[in-house]
Amino acid sequence: MQSSRRTDEESGSSRTEFGADQADKMSSRRKACNDCKQQKLRCDLTSAQVLTVSDYCSRCRRLGLACRIDDGFRRTRKRRQPTDLESEIQSLREQLRASQSNTSTSSQHNGTNWPVPAPVGTPGVVFNTLNQTDTGLNFSPVRPDSTPVSIDFPDATTNDADLQCLTTRPGIEPPTQHHASPFPLARPRALGNIILQIEEIDELFNMYIKHNHPYLPLIDEKKSPHEYYERSDLLFWVIMAVAARRHKSQPTLLPRLARNVTDLLWKTLRSMSHSISTIRALCLLCTWPFPTSSSTSDPTFMLVGIMLQMSTQMGLHCAFDAQDFAKVPLKLDTSEYSEWVQTWEACNIVAISVSIGCGLPLFSQVYESPSASQFESSSSESPFYLRLQIERFRLRVSLSLARPMPTGGEGALTRDRSMMYHLLNLDLDELEKECSGSCDTEAWYLLAARLHLQAFYLFDHSAMEGYKDRIVGLFSTAYNLVDLGQRLNARLQGFFNHCPFFCYQTYVNAAFVLLKILTNGFFNPIVDAKAGKQLLESSITGLRQMSVANNDLPARLGDVIGFFCALPDPAVVGGVTLIDLQLKQYHWRTWSYPFKCGSMFPSAVELGDPVRHHYLPNASGEHLSTVVARGEVSVSSDVTKECPLCRQAISGLKSYVKRTGRHLEQLAPFALPSIEDEGLEDDVESDE
Repeated sequence: MQSSRRTDEESGSSRTEFGADQADKMSSRRKACNDCKQQKLRCDLTSAQVLTVSDYCSRCRRLGLACRIDDGFRRTRKRRQPTDLESEIQSLREQLRASQSNTSTSSQHNGTNWPVPAPVGTPGVVFNTLNQTDTGLNFSPVRPDSTPVSIDFPDATTNDADLQCLTTRPGIEPPTQHHASPFPLARPRALGNIILQIEEIDELFNMYIKHNHPYLPLIDEKKSPHEYYERSDLLFWVIMAVAARRHKSQPTLLPRLARNVTDLLWKTLRSMSHSISTIRALCLLCTWPFPTSSSTSDPTFMLVGIMLQMSTQMGLHCAFDAQDFAKVPLKLDTSEYSEWVQTWEACNIVAISVSIGCGLPLFSQVYESPSASQFESSSSESPFYLRLQIERFRLRVSLSLARPMPTGGEGALTRDRSMMYHLLNLDLDELEKECSGSCDTEAWYLLAARLHLQAFYLFDHSAMEGYKDRIVGLFSTAYNLVDLGQRLNARLQGFFNHCPFFCYQTYVNAAFVLLKILTNGFFNPIVDAKAGKQLLESSITGLRQMSVANNDLPARLGDVIGFFCALPDPAVVGGVTLIDLQLKQYHWRTWSYPFKCGSMFPSAVELGDPVRHHYLPNASGEHLSTVVARGEVSVSSDVTKECPLCRQAISGLKSYVKRTGRHLEQLAPFALPSIEDEGLEDDVESDE
């Protein structure tokens, strides 16, 4: 026991001595002053007790700093400074919004205030955080007689994966006086690597109001661009991008805006920020899309679908029952009703024009909506009323005529189309009477609607009654449309420079109609070929003037028309006889006579005529189609077809596709006068 007690005492004394030694070492360790510790520098301070200047470290004496050592001092990381600044900015936003809500209670119409949450900022980007608004999702109604409610803003480092479980909830955009600052400050605006000064913003906005706004009067020209920025940064930048299409002093501004505005667009759509400002931005962007060299890479038609679905989800198609689509108390006054209805009318106009211009069906249902003039205090009509009637007529033409043509039963099909042509022409005549006395731009839209209707004449068979008269009328309509476009471009301030994109598509349609009829051997002596060729050449100049960027769609289509005009044999395009003018759909198949005859026919329609005439004069269309279908056979590999461009017989589908593909690649303005056959033959033989 004594030995064990002695051992414990010895070990205890040894631990005490070790602790004392460690304390002496800790006390004798050199300490750094606060400034040197903050900068992670070596400090030559000898004593922790700094009494006079002579006791300062050499760095503090050289820089004139106060050298001291604080027990609770901890080094501050500079990376946290942007986050702290952003938190301070958000708190200042809350205070400013609370003061504005107190001062604007007397001017509220429906007794509901709409505070807007600040957007989720990016750490370090303080300039953009100060300027971005209208990207929030939740709107918390605050009674004007209650205390302003503080809003819990999401953290700036919120991950997108945390938002996937949230329920999609459309936020209804409040009126302007509840949403934006009453006195927006004019300041430079930045988006990505683009910074626009105040003078540049005003110049671009004035250009948009002067040149682009008359074609789609969707925004209020009396408001400043900074007010639109306070409502929606996407709408602001889309307006700047549309105006930058013809901004000659900064030719690189449009390509840079195309990248940044597109990124901002997808970011806004991902945030599910349903607001009228977002829908209006989509309307403008679909009316004047960014230039592209291929129609397959153009997202305009997809954006139209998003625009219609977003508008329907918000309830723009039935403004009377807007409360059914909102999760907050919503009561719109007269001006707000008018704003909703006009936005929905603009959506319909843009959607129909894009659908017809792209040649794709519009699957979204276009609802009827009352005119915005019914909600306004004055008796003036909606600015979109006439244009909406024209676009709805074009949609009705597409739904009536742009459908697959059945094989067989051509007599019934001819009667149906003739009756449909008669009814649609009567509707168009009534529409022209209603639009009489309108501006020249409305007259151009009416000619575009008539051209859209009469262009279907090219699908008709030449044996239809009145076929020649209809083709001559089609030529006259295309001629008048191109001529009116030339006169508008001379009188107005650049019709080709600022017209919507669908005007370019209609202009191309008219130019190809002129080309098709002028190069036809039957109609060339009937129409005024000399004036038509001059106007066709001027249309090439007009398409090149519509071009915004190098090698975009207007420039490429102008080159294609120039190539066809320079062909030595014009019959390659229009054909020689009356039958050659009909637009045909080529299939790599053929039809044989099912009644022990060796004759072959290129189409089911041409086979149906002799079958009906010789064997089945009283057969129904369905019966005749069944008989004709029995004669369809596949083309063997040794069957030849004539190339539509070089008129050379080609054997086999693969060789035919290869040869025509090479022809299409060679399309260029005023290309070689003849197509070299030797090189093409070598390519075809090598592929086989």
